[in-house]
Amino acid sequence: MKKILYFAVAALAATAFFACNQDNEVTGKDAIDYSKLVINEANAVAATDSAKFVELYNGGDKDIPLKGVYINRTDETGLVELTWSGIDGEVVPAKGFFVIQGTKNAMERSMIKGLSAKKGVKLEVFGPDDASITSVQHGILTDATAKTKIQTGIWARIPDGGAWKNVTNETPGAKNDATGAIDDDELK
Repeated sequence: MKKILYFAVAALAATAFFACNQDNEVTGKDAIDYSKLVINEANAVAATDSAKFVELYNGGDKDIPLKGVYINRTDETGLVELTWSGIDGEVVPAKGFFVIQGTKNAMERSMIKGLSAKKGVKLEVFGPDDASITSVQHGILTDATAKTKIQTGIWARIPDGGAWKNVTNETPGAKNDATGAIDDDELK
């Protein structure tokens, strides 16, 4: 009888231990820090939809899985639409990059709707908990009659994760190049 009671108590303790460890993976010291994730570079001026891209950068020391992460696009009329969502297996490595290549479904896993060099647009990234993480906006939103400057360069944070600039050289999946970096008062 003592052996049965001992095994029952041991099984209960093991179950409680593993349940607590699983909770710690989600809410404890091993929780995913989405605040380290930023939109780092974007190309709205490419000649084709398949050449346009958005790059995410992870400034943290741990990989960030993208399952449950999604991007909304707001256009110049204020219309907000889901344009991309991460799936199991997609990860932004620590101090690394993840490129979403293409818009208008030009390629597998591209954005449904993307960037515009001629109209106001905002891309905003949300975590699995629906909290806003990072965004980039060029031009004026919620006013289809407002004039937005024609986008002439690549949007890039200089240095990676830093302030937004227009640059002349795209570097998808690599450290941003500051060549030709200029401020753009419509880029936020």
